[in-house]
This record gives sequence, structure tokens and C-alpha cells, in this order.
Amino acid sequence: MSTFLEFLVKLASHLGIKISVEELKKNVKDEAEMVAHVLDEINKYFYQQHKNLDKKYISEFHRYWEKEHEHILNPQIDKEACIKVAQVLEIIYRNNIIKVQKETLDLKPEEIANVRFFTAIQDFNIDINAKGNPFEFYKSHPECFDAKRIVENESLITNLLSYLDATTQGDKRKKWAKESAKLLVMEYNGSAYNLLEKHDSDPVKIREKLGASVGYGFSKKKVDMFLRDMVDLGVWEYKNNFDQIDVMSDVNTMRIALRTGILKFRIPLLASYLDVYCFQYELVDKYTSMAWRKVWDEWGKLPNNHRPPTPASIDYFIYQMGKTVCNKTARKCYPMKKVDKKWLIRHKIMDRLMINDGYCIFNNICQLERKILHPPKSISQKQRTGWDTGITDEGGGLGISS
Repeated sequence: MSTFLEFLVKLASHLGIKISVEELKKNVKDEAEMVAHVLDEINKYFYQQHKNLDKKYISEFHRYWEKEHEHILNPQIDKEACIKVAQVLEIIYRNNIIKVQKETLDLKPEEIANVRFFTAIQDFNIDINAKGNPFEFYKSHPECFDAKRIVENESLITNLLSYLDATTQGDKRKKWAKESAKLLVMEYNGSAYNLLEKHDSDPVKIREKLGASVGYGFSKKKVDMFLRDMVDLGVWEYKNNFDQIDVMSDVNTMRIALRTGILKFRIPLLASYLDVYCFQYELVDKYTSMAWRKVWDEWGKLPNNHRPPTPASIDYFIYQMGKTVCNKTARKCYPMKKVDKKWLIRHKIMDRLMINDGYCIFNNICQLERKILHPPKSISQKQRTGWDTGITDEGGGLGISS
């Protein structure tokens, strides 16, 4: 059990108490007995309710973490790192504004809007393009994107979810599709295309409307993704507030933010088991978007820059770099030649990307100790394996299960 004693010695050092494992052993008559009681106290504080605790908390730690997590993690946006990243992006965007490129075939703008509307709702821990092109699916199953028919026939939702391979948490996903279809029927004459005119060509107003109810399935992230794609795919033009659409935070944009150092924390992020109710995750999510906006702001200060009109305009590129190039586990970045380059070739930017001796464009920015950093994960609050299902008390046992 010496590793546990070493753990206790490290904890003591953070409290300013100097003690060695040997000294600790001398003061402990029964090591197993001591370890059992220490684990009992850890378990009580982190994972047990007690009678004096508000029932909205699963443990005393949960209450403490809610209040103190931001102060403990101490998020910081590093201006100098943001400038360096902006300078690299200027090289990439100087001759080519990189946009979302999807094969929309010969669909009309209204058809494209409806396809992206109903697929954006479901873009939650899935790849909507994994099984094929949703626009191609529309050509053979247009009824699955018809709001009026969806309201009348729920099986159409099932067909779409099956195609997208989005059957996990199916009840929730069906509700999202049906409620959002009802919204389109009641307020937008059954078409997502009409959102633009109804809200004065203002993306902020559209975001506020779609995000007003969790029943529609549109988080801010999903709405921003939808709003960005409507521009990149040539469906809409906004009159104002386009610059208010942020880079959509996900594990890929988070990973690059952490490794380039534009976003820094006091310590490497905690594993999700300790992030009770995802306070850390929500913090990183918020600050990631803020950090990329800061990059965009600093980019605008570069002379003769080619900065796109909104932070959201760089989301697709950052996302693809995180997914395709930025290695998830290796301490050394992969050379470009070892990764999937299809999207790079499609955008005709390989020559500009092949800098830094053929490694990732951010290779000279990411410091060695930062290249090992990982983005956070979340545990669902109320689902089958969520925190609420793991509540226990002084009786012990129970907890999160698969």
C-alpha cells in the first residue's frame, strides 16, 4: 500500500506539512485500517449526501465545487498566445477563406435550410455525415425534412434518426425534432428558410428564438453552427450582428485552445468523475469560445489582414485541425503526411499548411508540456448513467453505473 502512503505524503506537502513515507509508516500501527478510514472520509465528502445537505447536491463536494470551481481552475486567456495563433491563421487565410464545404447537390436554398435545421438539432455526440450525405438522403426522403409532415407522422423522425445513426437517447431526439417542427409550422410557415426574414436577417435574434426552449434541441453551440452553415453554404446573408457568432466549442476546438496556450488553467483539467454536474466542462466551453474570439480580435489588428467577418468563420478550420491533425494522445505531433489530408486538399491549402517541417501549423506555438493536455468530458446530469442516478448516502455503495 506504499503508493497510497505516497499519495498522502503529496497531499500533506500541499498543506505545508513535510513528512516522509517512512515517518508515516512509523506513526501508523495498521496501514490497512488507516487507509480504509481515509477512503471512507474521501467517499463521504465527494460522493455522499447527508441530512444537513440541500437535496439538490449529491455531496458536500458538489456544493463546494459549484461555488469555487472557477476560482480553483483560474481560467486565463493569454493575449500573446492569441496573437501568435492569429499570425498563423493570417498565413492560411491570406489567399483562401476556408468555409464549410458540403455537397448540397442541386438543392434549392430553402431545401438546404431545412436539411441543416433538422440535422443540426441532432448533432450531439454523433457525426451527421458518418453514413453519407444528408443532402443526398433528402433527395430520396424529402418527407423526413418536411415540418408539417413530421408533426403528423413521428415515424419520419425515426427514419431520419436511423439514417444519422442517432438512435442513442432516441426519446429526447424525437422530442427535439417534433417540437422544432411544430415551431416551424406555427411561426415560420413550415420552413426553416423563413427564420431569416422573420427575424430581420439578424443571427442574434434567431439564436435567441431557437435557444429559448430546451424542447427544440438547440443549444447555443448548435444554433451557432446552423447560423454559420447558412452563410457558408450560400443560403442566407445577414444584415447585422454576424460578428456575434462564436467559434463552436467542442473537444477539438478545446484541444487546440489548450495546447496552443490561448486558454490556460491553473492545473491540467480534472477527469469527469470529479467534475460533478459538469461545472468544469461548462467553464471550459465558455472560455474556449472567448479565447477564439480574442484570437479573432487580435487578428483584426494585424496590418493588411484577411480576417473573416466573424469568429464563427474560422470554426470549421479549427475543428478540422483538431479532428484531423492534432493528435489526441501522442506527446509528439504527427507529421501531416501521416494524417487524413482529404479536407486539406479539397480546400487547396496544402502548400500553406505544410510549414514547420511538415508538422501541424501550430507546432511552433504549442509548448512541449502543453501538447499532452486534453479537453474535458462531461457526464450527463440526469440520463441513465448520469450524476443523479449515482446518488448515495451514509449507507455507502451505489454510484454511477454503465
